[in-house]
This record gives sequence, structure tokens and C-alpha cells, in this order.
Amino acid sequence: MSSLTPLAAALPPDATSPAAQETARKAPSSAWYALAVLVIATVLGSIDKVILTLLTEPMRIALSLSDTQLGLLQGAGIVLFTGIATLPLGWLSDRYDRRVVLAACVLLWSAATAMRGTAMDYGVLFIASIGLGVGEAGLTPITNSMIPDLFPRAQRVMANAVFALSAIFGSALGALLGGTVVHLTEDLRPWLPASMQHLEAWRLTFFVMASAGLPVALLVLSIRRTRRGKAQPVSSAATVTHHAAPAASQADADDAASTVSFRDHLRLHWRTFAGLVIGAGLASVGMSSIGTWLPIMAARSYGITPAQMGQGMGLAFLCGTVVGGLLGVAAMRYVQPRMGPAAALRIIMLGNLTAALLSTLLLFTRSATDAFALLALLVVPLISGAVLLPNVLQDAAPPHLRARTIALLSVGGLPFGVLGPLVVGMLSDALKSVPNGLAVSIVATTLIGGVLGAMVLRATEGPFVRLMRAARPT
Repeated sequence: MSSLTPLAAALPPDATSPAAQETARKAPSSAWYALAVLVIATVLGSIDKVILTLLTEPMRIALSLSDTQLGLLQGAGIVLFTGIATLPLGWLSDRYDRRVVLAACVLLWSAATAMRGTAMDYGVLFIASIGLGVGEAGLTPITNSMIPDLFPRAQRVMANAVFALSAIFGSALGALLGGTVVHLTEDLRPWLPASMQHLEAWRLTFFVMASAGLPVALLVLSIRRTRRGKAQPVSSAATVTHHAAPAASQADADDAASTVSFRDHLRLHWRTFAGLVIGAGLASVGMSSIGTWLPIMAARSYGITPAQMGQGMGLAFLCGTVVGGLLGVAAMRYVQPRMGPAAALRIIMLGNLTAALLSTLLLFTRSATDAFALLALLVVPLISGAVLLPNVLQDAAPPHLRARTIALLSVGGLPFGVLGPLVVGMLSDALKSVPNGLAVSIVATTLIGGVLGAMVLRATEGPFVRLMRAARPT
């Protein structure tokens, strides 16, 4: 797994050097406990988000929603307000106890999930989606800020890979559990209070999922508080004695990094950040459209139930994630010695482009099985790049700016996340008279966004490599 990091320089042979001591240091058991809790919180967020997709069709029928409204619900309701809240939550996470901020986020999105179950019209449903988006906005900056402080660099790649794959598996688990919860809710209906027995299954499902918020928030608060930058390499007394010059140089570098302001960091590397945001954002226009609309298309075209949809999506994500994760490791092992710091960006770019091209196969699906098989195929190239991204982002900013930098990148990409589901919904409404109009809308949006995004990421390689070399000079 260590081959995942594109920036690791060769370790010096001297065991007393700071790098060698960093390699020898191991994370305590409390760090792995904290990682497990972060995974649980992320999986719960994934379930609460995915279950909306599973229940979209019965909700649409019950509340008489249009495809444009569904696009706004997924785009502006969740993605837009997630982006708006990400930077303020990143700012809070850089200044206050990250455990408290994350626990509050868990309670907020769980309350919003319960509010969905009470919705009698589109307005309430939209407000609940805003609450979900704001609550889940804290996950990315907080987790990516905590992991480098919990694990030394030698173990951070493994920790990031475990977390990234667990978060992705969370989407699959969310689909599987979401469909199961819908099915079990129907079976348990006679045992519910009389006031709830008449409610639709989709409302009861939201109430069941919301009840998990409080215990998960308590688990988050049980994590041991960690000092920022604690897991970063530092100079020891022995190192000062035997290697005064390298140790002083390392200390000076650490001190200089800690004094860089957020504004100066952005000013120095704005070309890299702009390229990453625009390139990844254009690709996400299509990818978010597939994740949002392909299950809806399967339910609408092939008449499958939410439980069947959950099983199909869950298996597709599980298979695609396993294959994609292994492919990402193998690709990094082959490409990194040849391309150095550019390897990770090249793999991410090619993964997004491949998925965009493969999306054209959606026009030829003839059953729900075909649609879910295509979803698994699309997940493979996306995951192969996704497992590399956390290490790149964490090394692109000093510890005291990490949460805000990652949050800013998320905010920069929010217009693209809003645009994708909305454009597909509007195109679908406009192409209602066209056979397979929804599939045509999904493919057109995904293909255009993916190709343009790959072109921008390719043009960003130069400044990206310079940023990586500045972050980890050889």
C-alpha cells in the first residue's frame, strides 16, 4: 500500500535521521479506534444520502414532483449547501475541537433525515435536504484534517486507503442497507404505534435512519483529542546531537510552514488549485449525474422496487470498489517510478475520462441488470483514482491550513455539483417525448463534462508537480 503515495522520497540509510525515526514510529491503538469511528460516521452519512436516491421514485409519486425539482433537490438542496457550509466548518475545525464540530454535524444531518419523513410538499423536502447538506459538509475537512494528526507519515497512506475505501464501501452499504430497511419497515409495520402504521414506507425509512445519529455522535465525542501536527516528523535531542544541520533545517522548515498564512498559500499555488477545482468539477458534472439518475432510470424504466434497487446498487459499488482499489494500487506501482509527482493526477484524469466514455453504454442497456453492471464498470476507473486523492490533498497544505484548504477546494467545486443533476433533470423534462430521453440526458452531460475535465487536469500537471515538490522537497 505504500506505493500509493506519489511523493515519498527514498529514505536515508541513517536510522537516526528524522525521516527514519518517522518511519519507525507507529500509531497507538487510540488512533485506529478514532479511524474506525470516523469510518462509522462517514458510512452513516453515505447511507442517509444514498437512501434518498433509493426512495426518490415513491417520493416523486407521493408528492407529485417533476424531474427538474428532483434535480434541484439533489443539486442545489444537497450539493450547493454542502459547498457553502464546507469552508465555515473547515474554519471551525482549524480553531476548535474537531470532535465537537463533527458530532454536531452528525446530529444536524440526522435531524434533517427525520424531517424528510415529515415532508408533505416539496418545500419541506428541500429544507430538509439543505440540513443534510450542511451537516455532511463537515465530514471531508474534519476527517482529512484529523487523519494526518493521528498517524505518522509511514502509516498515513495505509490509514487514508482504509478510510477512502471504507467511505466508498459506505455508499454500497448504504444502498444495501437502505433497501433492506425499506423491506423490514414494511414487515414491522403492524408492531409500530397506531399513529405511524398508516405512513408510507419511505417516511418510516427516514425515521429509522435518523435514530442512528445520537449514538454515532457520542462515539465521535469518545475519540481522544489529538494535537494538530502531532504525527508530523520532529527533531529529537539525539538527532540534534548527531545531525545538527539536517535537524535544524527540518525545524526551520516546520517553523516556516506554520507561519504561512492561508492567503499566501492560495496566492502561491492558485493555478494548481484552480486547475484541480475546474478539472475535477467538470468531471463531477457527469459523475454526479450518473450516481443520482441511473438508479432513478432503472426504477422508472424497469419497474424495480427500492429493495431491489438497493441490492443492485450495493453489489455494483462493492464489486467496482474492490476492482478499482486494486487497479489503483497496481497503476500507482507502475506509473509512479516513471512519472513521479504527476502520477496520481494522471491516474485520476484517465479514470475520469474512461468513466465518461463508458457512460455511452447506458444507451444500450435493456434491463436493470444491464444498468447495474454498467454502474459497476463505471465505478472501477473512478475508484482507481479516488484512493490516491487524500494523500495528495493532505500534502498540499501545512497542518494549520489543511482543513481550510480542502474545504476551499470543495466550495470551488460546488457550482459543478449543482449543475450536473439539474442539467440532467431539465434535459429529461425537455426530452419527455423522446424514447430513452433520460438516458440520453445522462450520457450527454457525463460525456461532455468528462472530456473537458480531463483536458483541464492535463493542463494542470505542471503547476501541480511544482506544488508537490514544494510540499515534499527531495
